[in-house]
Amino acid sequence: MRLIVGAAALAGCAAPAPDAAVVRVADRVYVLRGAGGEASANNLARTGHAAFVVGERGVAVIETGVSYLHGEAIIAAVARITERPIVLAIVTHPVQEYLFGAAAFQARGIPVLMHRRAAALMATRCEICLRNLTRLLGADAMAGTRVPVPDRLIDGSVELTDIGRPLRIFAADHASAPGALAVFDTASGTLFAGDLALVGRVPDLRDADVGGWLTLLAQLRATECRHLIPGRGRFGRCADIDAFARYLRALDERVATLLAQGVSLSELDAVVGLPAFARWEGYDRLHAANARRLYLRREREIFGD
Repeated sequence: MRLIVGAAALAGCAAPAPDAAVVRVADRVYVLRGAGGEASANNLARTGHAAFVVGERGVAVIETGVSYLHGEAIIAAVARITERPIVLAIVTHPVQEYLFGAAAFQARGIPVLMHRRAAALMATRCEICLRNLTRLLGADAMAGTRVPVPDRLIDGSVELTDIGRPLRIFAADHASAPGALAVFDTASGTLFAGDLALVGRVPDLRDADVGGWLTLLAQLRATECRHLIPGRGRFGRCADIDAFARYLRALDERVATLLAQGVSLSELDAVVGLPAFARWEGYDRLHAANARRLYLRREREIFGD
């Protein structure tokens, strides 16, 4: 595995090979870059980033990868940087790119932490995700992978001291997903945002609560973080949270206006465009679907089930 060190590496996230480069973001803060794009056999579905912070007593890993083998690759990458042990793995969201490598950590006695609500959602549907991934990638690539049972559950925002370096966990009952987390390394000012804040990229609102999401984004922005590391896509700055919040707010307001004007669901796609965000990654694939989801939720709020 090639090691890239320095701020120049933060300029973008070109698709790497499955054995991705490790980027040094700040002192004792590293990211194992994901391939980006859609999951495929070529990228082994390793599309999301994993990160780790080295403290005086050990290492915390943020996101465990998409498979047992990916989890092992993350553990090996940490070992190439530091001899200090991994003492905790944190999964920020109940999505396949971040959670299915957890078994590799647990096999080494490393506890996995999640929010209680995220763990509950994972338990209800991730067996289906696992079967779909196995069909896509093959049994060999997914060998040893299972839906994890977290070792530690949290119910809200906490400060962790496990590694001898304070990590603030920001949590919401429901934001980008139930039990979504972000991790803030106060020493370096690095915010690991998972799917809570993306840079120049349209999010998937399948599991989202926009109101709760905007509230949590305001808390993340107040950290005045120096480095913003999403769970996927480009790295950024804390100011990028503002643009991301504008997308969520603009979409929510646009859908509410169209619903009030009597626009039907079948007419929505043609009139719900937000040109200011049309160049964002994923706009063509996700924006109209996001609008339909918000429309149906608002409709249920108004008229009931």
